[in-house]
Amino acid sequence: MNARQLEIFRTIMQTGSVTDAAKLLNVSQPTVSKILHHMEDQLGLRLFRRIRGRLHPTPQAEMLFPDADRVFRDLGALRLLAEELRAGSGGVLRIAASSSLAAAIVPRAIASFRAANPRVKIVSHLLPGAETAEMVRSHQVDLGLCLSPQDLHTLTMRSLGQVEMICIFPRGHRLSALSHVTPPDLTDETFISFNSLNHFGALLDEAFLQYDETRRVDIQATMSIVAAVQVAQRSGVAIVDRFAMLMAPENVDWRPFRPLLSLPINLLLSETLPWSRFRNSMIEHLQKAVEEYLEG
Repeated sequence: MNARQLEIFRTIMQTGSVTDAAKLLNVSQPTVSKILHHMEDQLGLRLFRRIRGRLHPTPQAEMLFPDADRVFRDLGALRLLAEELRAGSGGVLRIAASSSLAAAIVPRAIASFRAANPRVKIVSHLLPGAETAEMVRSHQVDLGLCLSPQDLHTLTMRSLGQVEMICIFPRGHRLSALSHVTPPDLTDETFISFNSLNHFGALLDEAFLQYDETRRVDIQATMSIVAAVQVAQRSGVAIVDRFAMLMAPENVDWRPFRPLLSLPINLLLSETLPWSRFRNSMIEHLQKAVEEYLEG
């Protein structure tokens, strides 16, 4: 079983679908099917059975998966080490972060880190929280940042602080006359918000219920940054994490949202990734960037 076969087997096990695996890996569905069939021929094992349009792993696949997953992670760590060796004494550091953290906190930390470590190459990714956690878990990045809870299997999560959620609206909007915004204040507004299956959406549902209000989503967004841009176009108002205001257009204003909703700034680390002095140094710079923002 080669590295490509490992990756495809692992992704199919996670998604339960050749189609979804192909999309995730950015390859064609026939390519995934061909590699899977070739892998089964090589192993002499049937790994999946199709039931009602979904792939279900056989008992043999279930037995293989833990070791295949471990080997895949080890290969990822080996690739990282090889790239660091190619880069010489400078090394490489990879970061994944979700939405506004990737745009507001990570750049600050990178600037100060690079001032102290000018020869270290930085690779930065902006991803949803779940994908950030998966990249950390599979050793594709050295650390991750997100504002939502994640599955902590093989991961360690540390809080760097808390950020509040705020209400944003176009400058000059009637809400600017308020000291803070509550759910009843939004009754007649076009509301840009998150799906209830999203962590932030679920928090807002609970907050609205405290005022006997039902949260209505007129325009659905997946990231705070996207919501802020839509607010700038005067499409409506939104409740987002306060970091979003650091990248919001100048014509966007904000007020505190009540009830108070605070989100933990989660640092995600793999329990199985070898120690790295560059990673530990970057954590210090990230912590400093968060503290500077919260104190500012």
